[in-house]
Amino acid sequence: MNEVLDQLQVTGGDPNEILAVEQAAKVLKVFYSHMLRLLNGQVPNMPRIRGIRAGRSLRVRRGALTDWVREVEDRTAEPEDSAGW
Repeated sequence: MNEVLDQLQVTGGDPNEILAVEQAAKVLKVFYSHMLRLLNGQVPNMPRIRGIRAGRSLRVRRGALTDWVREVEDRTAEPEDSAGW
């Protein structure tokens, strides 16, 4: 996931940039249909990605992708105490 987060921050850089669903899917390296499910909150145990409706079109702010990646990382991060070291 750090690789995706780095790409989000390096390419484009502007957190307010508005992306089409296809562009957002490419950034996260997922299929378009999976991106739609993430936007609609239909992926079990995964947080919903916040999107923007523009009429019938759906858009994603680059900053929302960055926030989502961080949230997923925080959820999946193992507590340091459980490592047993």
